[in-house]
Amino acid sequence: MNQNPSHFIQLDPAYMRQLFHSGNRKEFLAAVQLALRQILVKLNVENHYDQAIAQTKREGSYRELNNTWEKLKPAARGQKWQELMERLVQITYATRPYCLRCGECCRLGSPSLHPEDADLLVQGLISTRQLYTLRRGEPVRFNIEGRLGLLPAELIKIKHDPNNHHCMFYSENQKNCSIYEHRPLQCRVQECWNSEELERLWRQEKLTRRDLLQDDQESLELLDLHDERCEPEKIDAAFTQLHESGDLKVLAQVLDILRQDKAIRGFVKQKLNREDEELDFLLGRPLVEIVRVYGVRVEKDEDGVYHLVPDR
Repeated sequence: MNQNPSHFIQLDPAYMRQLFHSGNRKEFLAAVQLALRQILVKLNVENHYDQAIAQTKREGSYRELNNTWEKLKPAARGQKWQELMERLVQITYATRPYCLRCGECCRLGSPSLHPEDADLLVQGLISTRQLYTLRRGEPVRFNIEGRLGLLPAELIKIKHDPNNHHCMFYSENQKNCSIYEHRPLQCRVQECWNSEELERLWRQEKLTRRDLLQDDQESLELLDLHDERCEPEKIDAAFTQLHESGDLKVLAQVLDILRQDKAIRGFVKQKLNREDEELDFLLGRPLVEIVRVYGVRVEKDEDGVYHLVPDR
């Protein structure tokens, strides 16, 4: 499991800077205890502190850092601290190998769909209006691996609540899933205290748009056209070239791809009589949203001409 500690630990930045620069071992021990208590509170298992701290003290990584803390440079302390915090999250989850229905996994994002989930759409339990597509080549964060990169294969995901990053089927007020009895496979296998099954599932084939639209030849032809002309990897290649050469002419290529993306979306709405909600599934996220990952946004001037400008 690779859980980002920042989801669980909110220690004051000034306090952390002082901790890393002072090299005081007693302050290090106190900070570990404070961080551990914050994680336990976040996971609603505050009464498991004694068990969690005992397991922490048995950890080789903790003992090593405890013994070398005062000798390390501030940057090394920061790196080692981050690694220890990731391990503390794992230790804390392991103190209760069962689901508390705390909703943390639902708050952190929505599931990707697998072939076993196709029947959920056939039965009308989930609609394409409630889905969006991440296309091959899009820049994404891999949660399990904890890194940024280009998506190697297409993913279909359940949409988020528009006001936050929660899965749209999660109710914050009721603390439950509105489709719990018919939840996707990823939700059914997920165990926050043990990531093995989820990691195994991640390596398997995912559900694709073409799986769901195999009898809709018109839609498939438009998907092929859009993927050919508006391939996300072309955007990434252009920004890579800009970074390496500084040649601003590549921005014209990016704008041309963005225009084609917008034009095809308009055509699909008219030709197939599709609503805006469905385009996120059919064509994936608009490219004007994706380019913001590269630090730019699209802006229209007073003459109606579009430009790429730094995204402040």
